[in-house]
Amino acid sequence: GNEENFVKLVNEMSHENINHEEKSDNENDGKEDAKKDDGGDDNDENDPIPNLSWQQLQQTLLDKNLLPSSIPAVHTARGFSGLPPDKTPALEGARRGAVHCPNTDPRVESVLSSMLAFWNEPRGTRDQEAGLHDAEPHVFVPPPLSSAEASNPKGSRRRYLTFEPDTGGWNNIRMSLENVVTLAAVSGRTLVLPPDQTVYLLEPRKGDKKERNYYDLVNITDNKELLRRVPIITSEQFLHLEGGKDGLVPLFSYNSSFQSHLWQITQSCEERKKSDVYCEDLYDHFRLHGQLAPVSAEAPNENCFIFDAGVFTHGEEYIDKLDLATRERIKKFCKDRPPIYYNRTMHTAPVWHFKTMDFRYRLLVHFYAFILFTDAKVGNYYKRFVRDFLRYHDEVFCAAGKIILALQYEDYLRNPRMSGDGQSASHSLDLDSELVGGYSSLHIRRGDLQFKEVKFDSLQWYMNTKEIWKPNEILYIATDESAEDFFDDFRKNHKGQLRFFNDYKEFAELDSIDPSLYGMIDTVVASRGSVFAGTWFSTFSGYIIRLRGYYGMSKFFTYYSWLDRKYFMHRWMEVGEGSLYAREYPTGWTSIDGDVFVDNDNEGSKEALAIFTRDEMEKLKAENTATLIADRYTDMGGNINDEGSRNFAQDDAHLARGIAGRPMEVTPALIGARRGHVKCDTNVDSLAYWNEPQGTRDNTFISPFGDNDSSSKPKYLVFTPDKGGFNNIRMSFEIILLISAALDRILVLPPEQPMYLLRNDGSKKHRGLDGFFDMDGDYYKTRVKYMTMEHFILKEGHPGGQFPVPVEKFDHLIRASRVCAPGRHGLKWKSEENPSCDEIHGYLAQYATQPNITATHHQCLVFDKGMFDKGVPDDPGSAKQFCGSGKRKLVYVTKQMQEPTLLYIQGGKPPTRMLAHYYGYLHFTDVSIGNYYKRYIRDLVRFRHEIFCAAGKIVQFLQGAADKLGFSTLHVRRGDFQYKKMQVSAEEWYANTKEIWKKNEILYIATDEKEKDIFFDPFIRAGHKLYFLSDFNDLAGLDSMDPNWMGMIDVVVASQGRAFAGTFRSTFSGYINRLRGYYGLSMKDSWFGQLEQKNMMHEFHNVNLDTYAKEWPDAWLGIDADVIPSQDTF
Repeated sequence: GNEENFVKLVNEMSHENINHEEKSDNENDGKEDAKKDDGGDDNDENDPIPNLSWQQLQQTLLDKNLLPSSIPAVHTARGFSGLPPDKTPALEGARRGAVHCPNTDPRVESVLSSMLAFWNEPRGTRDQEAGLHDAEPHVFVPPPLSSAEASNPKGSRRRYLTFEPDTGGWNNIRMSLENVVTLAAVSGRTLVLPPDQTVYLLEPRKGDKKERNYYDLVNITDNKELLRRVPIITSEQFLHLEGGKDGLVPLFSYNSSFQSHLWQITQSCEERKKSDVYCEDLYDHFRLHGQLAPVSAEAPNENCFIFDAGVFTHGEEYIDKLDLATRERIKKFCKDRPPIYYNRTMHTAPVWHFKTMDFRYRLLVHFYAFILFTDAKVGNYYKRFVRDFLRYHDEVFCAAGKIILALQYEDYLRNPRMSGDGQSASHSLDLDSELVGGYSSLHIRRGDLQFKEVKFDSLQWYMNTKEIWKPNEILYIATDESAEDFFDDFRKNHKGQLRFFNDYKEFAELDSIDPSLYGMIDTVVASRGSVFAGTWFSTFSGYIIRLRGYYGMSKFFTYYSWLDRKYFMHRWMEVGEGSLYAREYPTGWTSIDGDVFVDNDNEGSKEALAIFTRDEMEKLKAENTATLIADRYTDMGGNINDEGSRNFAQDDAHLARGIAGRPMEVTPALIGARRGHVKCDTNVDSLAYWNEPQGTRDNTFISPFGDNDSSSKPKYLVFTPDKGGFNNIRMSFEIILLISAALDRILVLPPEQPMYLLRNDGSKKHRGLDGFFDMDGDYYKTRVKYMTMEHFILKEGHPGGQFPVPVEKFDHLIRASRVCAPGRHGLKWKSEENPSCDEIHGYLAQYATQPNITATHHQCLVFDKGMFDKGVPDDPGSAKQFCGSGKRKLVYVTKQMQEPTLLYIQGGKPPTRMLAHYYGYLHFTDVSIGNYYKRYIRDLVRFRHEIFCAAGKIVQFLQGAADKLGFSTLHVRRGDFQYKKMQVSAEEWYANTKEIWKKNEILYIATDEKEKDIFFDPFIRAGHKLYFLSDFNDLAGLDSMDPNWMGMIDVVVASQGRAFAGTFRSTFSGYINRLRGYYGLSMKDSWFGQLEQKNMMHEFHNVNLDTYAKEWPDAWLGIDADVIPSQDTF
């Protein structure tokens, strides 16, 4: 070449020789050190981790403090693929996903989640709610279905997408699947999976079932949020639903023999014409009754599929009216491919069939290279959709994670790096800010690859890639080459260890895993290598590269072994510029969390060099990291310091709140959980006492008191709200919600109606529970089975429903189900007035069973599995102790209570009123189940985000005004309070509490006292600066909010005080104390303003002392664990 390159080559060779000599001199010492470190005997140096099992490796990493810190879950922009928070509104509310692994320490699992979860879960609020609340929903983003709708494909969206699997290997099949899932989501269809069948190159274990389906390989049918966007059913379920005479794919025209033949194919089929279960026979049936999709990705018939809202709405004549920029983008995207525009004919077809097994209509193409949305915001939404939803099962990531940690630990033993002082070995794994490091990787495809130009021997592999590896670097090689001596030439030239999948069979317990998943595990391990070199033309290498993009890795650390394509990933290429399947394109992952088209990556270009050495790669990465990534989350509690390690503030891994919390090792229910988030234009997440999502165990919990008959019709619980103030309504609702959840029933919400003391909005005097509680979010809807009264009557009140309404009364009852008014029964109804709530009561009472239970008449309700299943309690002593101290009647939940299809609880009036704290009325003799339901209430029954947002702004002001001294709070109930002894004067209030407050401390007072300045004068004269909610109208935007929220904002602000003094017997003060408990504050910092009860919170009383006068630590103390907490600290 030239002199410069010659000098570089000489320096490189000299460097290698020096390293070789140093290694020779120190080789034995290094081996001895390794033996000492891992406690092993004499081992062959090719053993990945001598004598360490997975459990031992975990303990070693923890004991030696080698385990890196987890990445905060709020850091959702990955590496070089991500964007700053101000450019990613779609990520607001998102959290990094989690991987859940058995037999794994929670601390290790948290690190594995940080390493391996490239997806977000939950997704951002905007993505979760896309199409739900938009004034004008985008035509290509249908609103999500409710859980009930998602389980009923013949309901409101009776349209289906059927398809045939690709005939190639798994990655070809995956590419086709990504396309059809995206198209099903766009078109609002239920996706029908093909029958089980063998998959090319996926070999099961001997004796195992040979056939596989998509849900065996990809996490699609147990993801509730995905299923609300794309309901997924089997071919067999499809025929059950639509194979009848009135169905969309009726079978009646065939003779009984052929009908049986098709039913048999839905179980499993073969792609052999002479087979008794030939798949094509079923596909022909679908084609006969469906509309054939006209698109293809296979030459010479290849198309690009264009989604433009204008063309969809107005027809193809609108194509000529598209603006110049849009036409140019379509032209650049499609290049030589004819565009096909999505239209209403395709959209309205009841069955849309993709004949993807036929080469004429094959979809061997990356979804983002085939489908173009002319609205960038929608296009990026669907790129995130595929990233976040279409991923392997946790089993794959867990196995891969074990291998990755083994590789990184081996690197620590073999290649110790120096600490910052340059004198001693560093006691940490050599990882970057995304926990990448310790090894590099290759994918060497051999086998049946038809492209001979990229199949060469291992020496050629080494020569084509040698400068990108560190001299002693461990290399992990994913390969289908079975000859052990194939890699000898590579091994002779590379000084570091070569590692392969089979090296970890015992360590990662791979024999316990379906062999069909082995290639996917290989993919994940290879994707996490510091540097990667793949095989051109291989979709296996391609997907590794896409995962590296999802992980945010630098493009300059990804290569191909074929010299003609070696640096192809180092420059931006549009999808129309090259093969549509031989490689992946950065448009599939770069900046997809933003809202604009992306025409280049974030790293820029580099100077063309004949040899791009590893040192040069590392230097460029460091420069780009400093420019693009280092300060991305500085304002959110995490940044990269000068030494390359991370400094994190308290993050989502810290789930145990203060005194209420327990160590992670005794709270397995929190594994997989994340701290909640408040949707707000200011960061007030410190107010989120709840977890969202909850831990994996809670998310998958199945009540032992539910109806186990999966074939039975839905069962419901209906109720009336309490007639008292809001906190009475809340308390009653918590009880009824838990009864419904424990019985696994659908809870039917009452119509909107006036609520006592919540009539401050003259324009809307009728309220529903969702006006106060956060019931709109997707996560809530996946965890709580509920529907409105209107939905209930529409579903079950028709002539064929379980509870039919006379036709002449139907419209009237529907109106009452939306909004009703009390006290109108027997009066002549006027059309302009709201119907009586008694109309709903009469309808429900006609069909429902009203259980004889009450929370206000010396009764307790006990859930005991033995009593429920066999009529003999498992723990009668626990039930007796809970109920006995208050001399209450013990009522067990039995199967007889579960039998009625419709249960009706009149929670608002005697004799079935539900005025009590749920944990003081309901008792689960199994402590772990009881604590589950306490977490259920804590995490799911909470105020709306707007309430916490406003409260957070006030709290931040008070904290700033206090100048690090803090502030304290009071709740002084006056107004209509019926307990006159509790209404003490301001002088008494101050005298009873004065020693609680610091000198001149700021006090925030929640009160219904009208004359605040006069009444609270004793506090002012004592030197305290007082604040009330009304002082923050402008700061918190209170004037523009629902005036009925003011008391709830007061509650949240008051819960944040250093010290708190409340009004005894006030449920308002009680709930403030419960929130303080959720936040982990000590009850020793809570008092009452009434002298006799002043210190009552400082003693651990039994909850039965009084069922509603105050709240009790039973509700929050240690509820993340599975045992009754100690009462010593509360």
